[in-house]
Amino acid sequence: MGYIIGMREVNLASLDLNLLVALKALLDERNVTRAAEIVGLSQPAMSRALQRLRIMFKDPLLVKGVGGMTLTARALSLSVPLQNILNDINQIVAEPALEPAQMRGEIVLATRDYEMAAILPDVIRKVISIAPGLNLRVQSLIGDDLSPLERNEVDFVIAGTDHNSASLRRKTLLKDNFVCVLSAKNPALKKKLTMEKYLSMRHCVTMITDYRSGIVDKHLADLGQSRNAVVKVPYFMLAASPIVANSDLIATVPRRLGVLLAEKKDLVLLDLPFKVRDFAIYLYWHVRNQSNPMHIWLRECFELEQ
Repeated sequence: MGYIIGMREVNLASLDLNLLVALKALLDERNVTRAAEIVGLSQPAMSRALQRLRIMFKDPLLVKGVGGMTLTARALSLSVPLQNILNDINQIVAEPALEPAQMRGEIVLATRDYEMAAILPDVIRKVISIAPGLNLRVQSLIGDDLSPLERNEVDFVIAGTDHNSASLRRKTLLKDNFVCVLSAKNPALKKKLTMEKYLSMRHCVTMITDYRSGIVDKHLADLGQSRNAVVKVPYFMLAASPIVANSDLIATVPRRLGVLLAEKKDLVLLDLPFKVRDFAIYLYWHVRNQSNPMHIWLRECFELEQ
C-alpha cells in the first residue's frame, strides 16, 4: 500500500524567526529557565515562546520526564535541521570574509594617462602580488564623464574631476600642482623662465575636455593672459614626450608626472613662473559597492604616499 504524505504550506511572513533561536536553546537545555538565560529572556517570556512553538509545530516539544523535561520525537527530529537553518541565516547576515588570495574576477578602472603613470603602477604591483587571481583592465576616461560608474560598466574611476553625487563615493588619493617640461636642447633654458618668457613661448597644451579650461588656462585668463597653444593634444604623456622632447615647445604637466618624465635625459623640469592652486585626484566608486568586500580591499590598495 502506498502513502502520500502531504506537507503543509507555511506562510513565512507570519513566522517570528526569533522563535527559532528560542527553540534551539530549549532543545539544547531541555529547561525553560536555563534556555531563557542563554537567549536573554525572562522565564515568563521563554514560557510564552514555548507555547507559541507548540502551536506552530502542533506538538508539545518538551514534556515532563524522569529527572526533568524530555524531548518529544518531533522535537528530536528538529534538532539537526534547526542547527543548519541557523547556520545558514548567520552566514547570510554576517559580513562575508574574503581573503585577497581567494579573489577572482576582473576589475575595470577608467582613468587618464597622468593617473596611469603616477598612481597605477604601485597599485597594480600590490594587487597582482597579493591577489593573483584578479585581472585588472584599465580603460580611457573620456573627459569628466563618470557615467560608466552609474551604468555599472566600470568598478572605479580615477580622476581629478570634482563631482558630488548621492550615488557615488570618493576618496582623495593625492594632491598635486603643475610644472613645466622642456627639451634638454631647448634654447630657452639659457635664461630664467619668467612669466613674460613663459607667455612668449610656444606651448603644447593638453586638452582633457572640450568644454572647460584647465586650471592653468583659467588662472591665466583671470590675469587677462593666455598661452600660445600651437599644438593641442588629449594626453599629458603625448604632450611632454616625444613632442616636447623633439621641439622647442614647452608643456605644463602635473608635477608627479613631470618628475617621472625628467628621469629621461632628453627632458628638463622647471617650476612654473607663477602659482596656481593645487588640484586633487580622486578615486570614485558607486554606492552599490560600498560594502563589497573585494572593493573595500581594493580601495585600501590605493593608499598612496603624499
